[in-house]
Amino acid sequence: MTRVSIQKATYGEPGIERLLGPLGGMGNFVEEGDRVLLKVNLLSAREPEKAVTTHPALVRAVALAVRDAGGRPYIGDSPAGRFSERALRKAYKKTGLEALSKEEGIPLNWDTNSRRVDIRDGLRLKQVPVCNFVLEADKIIALPKLKTHSLQFMTLACKITYGAVPGLTKARYHGRFPRRAAFADMILDIMACVSPRLYVMDGILAMEGQGPGSGDPVNLGWLLASTDPVAMDISVCRLLGIEPVAIPVLKRAKVRGLWPEAMEYPLLAPGEIGCQGFKLPNTTDHLLTEKKQPNKRPLVTERCIGCGECREICPKEAIQIEGERASIDRSKCISCFCCHEVCPEKAIELVAERKG
Repeated sequence: MTRVSIQKATYGEPGIERLLGPLGGMGNFVEEGDRVLLKVNLLSAREPEKAVTTHPALVRAVALAVRDAGGRPYIGDSPAGRFSERALRKAYKKTGLEALSKEEGIPLNWDTNSRRVDIRDGLRLKQVPVCNFVLEADKIIALPKLKTHSLQFMTLACKITYGAVPGLTKARYHGRFPRRAAFADMILDIMACVSPRLYVMDGILAMEGQGPGSGDPVNLGWLLASTDPVAMDISVCRLLGIEPVAIPVLKRAKVRGLWPEAMEYPLLAPGEIGCQGFKLPNTTDHLLTEKKQPNKRPLVTERCIGCGECREICPKEAIQIEGERASIDRSKCISCFCCHEVCPEKAIELVAERKG
């Protein structure tokens, strides 16, 4: 029986002790002196109210619980794009994690090095570079953000470990695994390699629509905790009224025998607090209409300021900056939507591809 603890919460009163009570409390996961990585979602440098990254108030609450249990928390992730001290400094400041670090004395990771790690039973990857800040932790607590994702439809607990892979390597994997099923299998390979002891999901201020970087904030007021990322993601789908096997990573997890045999909800069950009308990305139109899955392509709009972040992350070098505006070479584009993920101006839209 796999437990998923769900409760209503606010950033002012997250109630971490109550949330973790049914799982044995923080002391069940952290021992005296443990160096504990709080693996946040740090996709890009956005303000907390944009719902792109894990909210600093939740990070604070979990960090203080780790300290109370005798652990030594530190914060880390590898954002999209180039993994550098400059990129980290910008992201930490914008997301409120820099201020949190100073106020509570919680270290931020600055190590941008990585080492290759074998994946014994990987289907898509047999080796993967993993960031040092992940490998050097005694324990890992993952703090995923509840968000939509244009390629994988939702980005939840299973995908949080993708941030253990350094910077532009993630973009290269988009190029190697452009199909949704293959990409999902790659995510599951990394998840098996980097295994957090505990997952606490930030679903208080979530993201709907064109996530993971250009969607709309939505106040759901949920916190979830579990030791099983697949169970957590299934539970989120039930909360939102989404068929779990419609999410590529959960479908592949079911094929690979990773679904729990049974789940228990000791606090609140999805049927008690679920919501209606949650908006998925337009790449999921087929889930609602049962029509053939549409082909989408990225389109640069007039909001583009030519910052170049899309060019840097594109795994196929399909983007150039021409006259202070991005231009996409359709002959090279594989529709991985990395450019859409990182655009700070929401200037790249995903539109139906015209035939002929």
